[in-house]
Amino acid sequence: MSRISICLVTVLACIMLFSLPGLTVAASNPGTNKQSTQSASTSLKERVRHSINFAIREHEVVVETIRTSFDTGERKVNEYHFTENAVLPQIYTGSTITSGYSDTIVSDTPLGLKGYITYYATDKNQYYYVLYEYDYNSNSLRKVHEGENRIYLEPQLGLFYMLYVKEEYKPIYYSITTGKKVYTGGKILLEKDFTDTDYAISPLPQTRNVGVYCTDKYQCNYIEYGGAKGKTAKVKQLWMEPDIKTGLSTKAFQASTNVNLNISQTNTRDRKSDWTVVATKNGKKKTLLKDRIGYVHTSVSPGRKTLILVTENGLDSKMESSTVHLYDLETLKLIRTYDSPYRARTEGVQWVTEDEYIIEQYFSAPGSFPPSLYIISENKHLKLQYDTYREWKGYWDSFQFSGIFFPLQPVGIKSGDGVLNYKGQPSFYLEGQHYVPLEEFTKAFHIQYVLGKEQVTFSRGQRSSSVDRSKLLTLYNQTFIPLGQWNKDLGLKVSETKAYWGNKEIIISDDERNTSAAMTPENLAFHASARRIERVGDIYKLDQNNTKSLESFYPDRIDGVVLNFDRTLTLSTSTLHYMDLTRVLFTNQDYTKVLGTLSITDMPEARWGISTAKIPEQALQDGVLTMIIPTKEDESTLVYTLKLPGPFDKNNF
Repeated sequence: MSRISICLVTVLACIMLFSLPGLTVAASNPGTNKQSTQSASTSLKERVRHSINFAIREHEVVVETIRTSFDTGERKVNEYHFTENAVLPQIYTGSTITSGYSDTIVSDTPLGLKGYITYYATDKNQYYYVLYEYDYNSNSLRKVHEGENRIYLEPQLGLFYMLYVKEEYKPIYYSITTGKKVYTGGKILLEKDFTDTDYAISPLPQTRNVGVYCTDKYQCNYIEYGGAKGKTAKVKQLWMEPDIKTGLSTKAFQASTNVNLNISQTNTRDRKSDWTVVATKNGKKKTLLKDRIGYVHTSVSPGRKTLILVTENGLDSKMESSTVHLYDLETLKLIRTYDSPYRARTEGVQWVTEDEYIIEQYFSAPGSFPPSLYIISENKHLKLQYDTYREWKGYWDSFQFSGIFFPLQPVGIKSGDGVLNYKGQPSFYLEGQHYVPLEEFTKAFHIQYVLGKEQVTFSRGQRSSSVDRSKLLTLYNQTFIPLGQWNKDLGLKVSETKAYWGNKEIIISDDERNTSAAMTPENLAFHASARRIERVGDIYKLDQNNTKSLESFYPDRIDGVVLNFDRTLTLSTSTLHYMDLTRVLFTNQDYTKVLGTLSITDMPEARWGISTAKIPEQALQDGVLTMIIPTKEDESTLVYTLKLPGPFDKNNF
């Protein structure tokens, strides 16, 4: 059995699950412990990216699901508490700082959407690992495996494994679905092992989620989900094999169904060699590269359509430019050659799709040398934010949304009661600017535009502006424009920007908000808020001098105040003490009528820094609670607006 419950943002005892990319943020106090990181994956059926967090505690396991919409750029969070003995950890070490380790991931498996965590705890000399699986379809939590050996995970293959048993290297592979052992020893090879040409395989893989198991003697087979043996595969490890007689080192492999590649190296001195790369197709040979350089790295796209050769100059430094050569494997023609954008050696190639790949630079300073996203057909190069990319990089093989080329941090655009809806790529943040889709943005704000030869001119009612056409970015028949002076000239000013790990939100203040040029209002997702309010006589009115409100991603919690699903109110004692409260008021939504009160002094004694009590039945209006912190006349105070949380629906964003 699970129960839906709510945690306070500001209370350590009931901890909000959060993380920074690449950094596990753990907050704890006696009796609680939280470890979480975020890993993102995507669902194939919805334009939604799913991510997940876990909190492992002594008497419960908390699961937080996060869904980021690529239709609006918004995200929605739900939280579930599991208290059954069957899912509780055998070892719980409380607030011990060194006791927590976790990796989380959401995987779109053949059995549906699943979320996983590998949890680690240590108590003196005792080590403990547990693998949890959260099933989105049934809203259930399962303890897949626990023991003293560290657990590794390949969720797309339905496998988990241990590499060491009591400090002895002994790989053992298990099925996630059954928990049974399926392989002992050997190794599992994944798509990147073959696209990086570290291994050659025949027959060539037919899907992106490829897994191959090989014994130590390279007796190999494809892996079906859950670990079952599939078709036999011939696998060979590739390296530059030296020939003592000729002094020639060679590497040969099948690059595509009808192209074989042969790479040779000879005459090595002063950190350079004579390198030759020859492609053979239908018996005909073609030299793709012949140069005296330091080294040649090879990569082929997953569908075997494109070959990448990365050449190094041979300097004894990682701070040197690489040269990238792109070849079409169907025609063997050179698509283009370019130098990497920094004086930093290329460390790897990661394929996103057949048309998109990422060059990873030497990351001595990742902020200075961010990875680069290249779009082959468009001849475009986009710089990625390193921290977000690092969290995303391992799991994009399930990312198949049509028309989306930049899946990092979609940006939601809101104005008044309207939100910008996307058909293709959402707005995105690139090199210090927010790019919005020209067609959708102008339509939403009733803007007319004309694409001139050198300028784009805009008109909106009596307002007008123009920008240089060179500022437009067009990819896959979608045109984007960075926000700037042009939208300000049209009465559209960015009043607030909210940045989170998985998405961003931009609030636009519209000078034409009360006219037909404003964004069309719609039923937006409810967000809890806290605003400043003044007492005037016996009534309360919104503070006209302090109009900025605090808004939460959640409908039911904000700033230490939580409306629970069972119609109870949870308050942070630190908040209560800070405000020196004795009671709170519940009013109608225009603050003109008091619907009930709650005595703070009559609330149960605080436990773990929070107090919870039942609210009056009549305090809710259409499921919305309006709560005012009482104050003296002519003084400013806070009014909280929260909504009763609804039931979980995995299909309803």
